[in-house]
Amino acid sequence: MALSLGACHDQLLNPVPESVLTTANAFNKASDLNLAVLGIYSAYQSRLPTDYELMEAPSDNAYGAYFAVSPGMAEIALLTVAPENPKLNTFWKDSYNGIFRANNVLANIDNPADYRESEKEQYIAEAKFMRALYYFDMVRIFGGVPAITTVITEGWEDIPRASEQEIYDLIAADLNEAIANLPGPDRTVTGRASKAAAIALLAKVDIYREDWSGAKTLLEQLFRDYNYSLVADYGSLFEEETENNSEVIFALPYVAGTNGNVLARNLGPHGGIYQVIASSNRTIRPTWDLHQAFEDGDSRFEATIEEYQIPYSWKPGDEPLWYPYINKWIIPLEDYSSSGLDIPVLRLADMILLYAEASYHTGDQAGALVQINKVRERAFGNTSHNYTLADIATEETFLDKLLLERRLELAVENNRWFDLVRTGRFTSVLTTIDGEYNPSTKKAVQIPINAKSYMKYFPIPWEQINLANPGVLTQNEGY
Repeated sequence: MALSLGACHDQLLNPVPESVLTTANAFNKASDLNLAVLGIYSAYQSRLPTDYELMEAPSDNAYGAYFAVSPGMAEIALLTVAPENPKLNTFWKDSYNGIFRANNVLANIDNPADYRESEKEQYIAEAKFMRALYYFDMVRIFGGVPAITTVITEGWEDIPRASEQEIYDLIAADLNEAIANLPGPDRTVTGRASKAAAIALLAKVDIYREDWSGAKTLLEQLFRDYNYSLVADYGSLFEEETENNSEVIFALPYVAGTNGNVLARNLGPHGGIYQVIASSNRTIRPTWDLHQAFEDGDSRFEATIEEYQIPYSWKPGDEPLWYPYINKWIIPLEDYSSSGLDIPVLRLADMILLYAEASYHTGDQAGALVQINKVRERAFGNTSHNYTLADIATEETFLDKLLLERRLELAVENNRWFDLVRTGRFTSVLTTIDGEYNPSTKKAVQIPINAKSYMKYFPIPWEQINLANPGVLTQNEGY
């Protein structure tokens, strides 16, 4: 068993080329289906390190600028996005590539005759978990999208957008089946879905659907049945030596130099960091608005934002530069474009804060307070910064505190934009934000956003509308 799981882990870290996965003879044995399942994960692995472009850059956490390495970023950050934006089209194609791989597994799952006990059911469950995850990202970015659940070789030009409700129903159905057939986390290698991961993802989906009691029940099951716990040191969540910890529910693994990610290269400052990374792009930058949201003594600040840069070419005696950058995903690297730091998709603190939200909306204000304060206590190392019931006396003040904690706890983990949209606050928050701060003038550059209600979804990519038959893919309102 250990050798088998080890082999699966190696294969996930070293994805099989797509050509191998799609040939006619690729689905004759159980081992072939295993490789095909790993191919679903590898497609998500490839997309995940740039998800911040659509999930953080539009929020008040970060702002972007046009760089040759990242065309389209400025428009996303300012919410002046046109259907021709290349990042939207890339995200759409990469996501449907993953969905296609999941559908391919499900279409060929009956071919092999050499499955071990429950192996076939696990592969079905993994494919459905990943398909649900892809569709959850798509419906949050675009609203209703084409619901494709079979392998389609022709006629795709005539498939219209399903409704949001239909996509969420598909996600829920896939995740319920995944919960029924996935193994527990103690029998799952890093990078593959477990029963706990499916429970956590469905709970998050229920929060977005405002099914508070459903989410609360699922999260109570997660906490009761599995031994997850908050790590003592917040910063250790983002260090390679401690990336496999008691808080990670589902993460994508990377290996430097073999199958690394580009987060450190994209987030680090121009000129690199002394003895850390030789070169980087700083495609998004932390806003002064985010900077000011942290209280003194909050350990999450140091793990999220570095204020001063010591360039890679630094010499003794040189002064550090005021050049704030996001350092949550930056670790020492020999190859600046290939980081081995795993990226969590679902972790416990997120679930605790979602449980606080579900508890509040089902009438348990005291229970909601306990959950938020768990996260606060870890951040400050004591109880002196805990909230009281008076701080969350109304739904409005509760959401103030909840969204602040989610912002600080999950900064640059692809949640802030969605949290603002799903709570209806993005139009009031994203009017003008404090961008780059100048310590000489003690002023920040004011960035006008002026978010409008229709901007809760990005436009359907122009290329996709034009590839479909006329009138099949309709555009979102306002674009």
